Amino acid sequence: MKMFTVRNKGITFKYSISILSVTILIFCLFLIYNYDISKKILLENVEKNAENLTVSKVNEIEGVLKAVRKIPETQKSILQNFNYRSGELFKLMKMTVETNSEVFGSCVAYEPYSFFKDSLYFAPYFYKSGDSIKYGNLGNENYQYFYWDWYQIPKELDKAFWSEPYYDEGGAGVIMCSYSVPFYYNEDGKLKGIVTVDISLKWLEKIISEIKIYETGYAFLISGNGTIITHPLEKFVLNETIFSIAEENSIPKLRDIGRDMISKNSDFVEYTSVMTKKDGWLFYAPMKSTGWSMGVFIPSDELLADLSNLNRKLLLMGILGVLLLLFLIIFISHKLTNPLKKLAKITQTIGVGNFNVEIPFLANTSKEIAQLGDSITKMQKELRNYIKNLKDTTAAKEKIESELKIAHDIQQGIIPKIFPPFPEREDIDLYAVLNPARDVGGDLYDFFFLDDYRICFTVGDVSGKGVPASLFMAITRTLLRAKTEKNISVNKIVEKINIDLCQGNENSMFVTLFLGILDAKTGIVEYCNAGHNYPYILRNDNKLECIKETHGTPIGIFENINYGIGKFQLAKNDTIILYTDGITEAMDIENNLYTDERLIKLLTDIKDHNTEKITNTIVADVKDFVGEADPSDDITILSLTYYLKK
Repeated sequence: MKMFTVRNKGITFKYSISILSVTILIFCLFLIYNYDISKKILLENVEKNAENLTVSKVNEIEGVLKAVRKIPETQKSILQNFNYRSGELFKLMKMTVETNSEVFGSCVAYEPYSFFKDSLYFAPYFYKSGDSIKYGNLGNENYQYFYWDWYQIPKELDKAFWSEPYYDEGGAGVIMCSYSVPFYYNEDGKLKGIVTVDISLKWLEKIISEIKIYETGYAFLISGNGTIITHPLEKFVLNETIFSIAEENSIPKLRDIGRDMISKNSDFVEYTSVMTKKDGWLFYAPMKSTGWSMGVFIPSDELLADLSNLNRKLLLMGILGVLLLLFLIIFISHKLTNPLKKLAKITQTIGVGNFNVEIPFLANTSKEIAQLGDSITKMQKELRNYIKNLKDTTAAKEKIESELKIAHDIQQGIIPKIFPPFPEREDIDLYAVLNPARDVGGDLYDFFFLDDYRICFTVGDVSGKGVPASLFMAITRTLLRAKTEKNISVNKIVEKINIDLCQGNENSMFVTLFLGILDAKTGIVEYCNAGHNYPYILRNDNKLECIKETHGTPIGIFENINYGIGKFQLAKNDTIILYTDGITEAMDIENNLYTDERLIKLLTDIKDHNTEKITNTIVADVKDFVGEADPSDDITILSLTYYLKK
């Protein structure tokens, strides 16, 4: 029995190490699980407490605002049923401000010539200044109150209205919000004026500042349009909106939060404070009577401080256990690692490129280490073969890339690249760009004079991409030059090209093509559109016109097909823009399309009819839209401006 114990001592020790390792692993997993569960419960309680706190403050403010709203609504009834003299009116207004602590000021703004028949302005205003009540008449040439939002909006909407916060430069000279109520003549229901009560933002700031959330938490209030009403950073108040802060700091999530807040929703979301730069959680809830919304920020580091301290203590205990285990493993494994060190040095030598290093015979080692040595020997042989194959593959790839570059240069060489192409002519200006999505592409453009006054121009797009499309593009461009004669019509040119492309077209490739001939004497353009994108004409008065006409299917599909012909008139300084679908179907990194609508808006905003500027403006806008996304298709644009009309 004693001999059996000695022989199995090593095995027992190994099992002990394994059990200890599993125990520590389970302990660490328990720490992680316990932390997550505790954090989840804590966050649920925090969300509930934040909701209760926010809703209670919202209700407190709503209660005050509800009482404030009753004041002008009561005054409305009085003003509609009684015709006060100015002295009586002043006494009523002064008493309103004196007896209501929440009210900062009150104004009764009459329609022009409504109170005094010879006075355009009459808007008496009483407001608090220290411990006294002051009076002022808002109406004058520098402050025409009937154009301000607090007057105009309730007048147009025919109902009471809470204004956005504003600086009352014509009255008390403080930041305030106004609740405006229209009142009318009882005889004919015609508007008589607007009665308002004002609340100072100082009152709101005091209520919001009473909210204490740990050391760096805070609350804030935004208006129905997202304007910051109260905030710990005074520079934000009325100077920023939640959307401008999101834009300046590049925080798309804050923009989404702002939209949800002004939509009168409530939520509890993760958020990084712009003010403190701390991560945390934000709870927000709406004030339904005003359209405002209140937010409360809770910093995560302060919220989770106690939980993190407890977890650190438990983690420290685990680390001590791991260190003890590590000491035992190092002590035991020292005798096992010497052969592995030899193999490690050999693998390092192999790693720097010496694949012929000799691997020694590992005597007196375990079966596993001997198998490792055999595996390294096998890997050494396979690496030698792999490096040889890699060199051959790299050489072949470099040859292909070189040939593609030559093909790119050849393709770019067969289209006109010198601009301006006709510097001696004053009747037309032309500029074009072709940017292939790959080394070579399937788009094409071309232009050339048939005689002294007739210029032929075209833009086309071959189906597919890469080398096949580029070859088909080269054939199409060659056929265009070969089939174009002096007195031939554009549709006959297209028909001849179509017949030749259909012959031997086993891969069923096709080309969308727009072909036009401009008579520089008359400004008349004859054209044939074979399934291509509709071109645009930017008229000299900057109006945009789309030539929505197609005369047949793309060429190369059906051999016996007759194509139609169209005409349009260019006036002096008119510009025609041809393009391929690589413009309108360009995609950004989220696979959103550039769209025809964006192109139309861009062309509508262009005022300069310089063809180079027009073309480069479109290319630059597409590039900005695509951003870091890979090009999805070739981009081709041709712009032609007609300068003379005889």
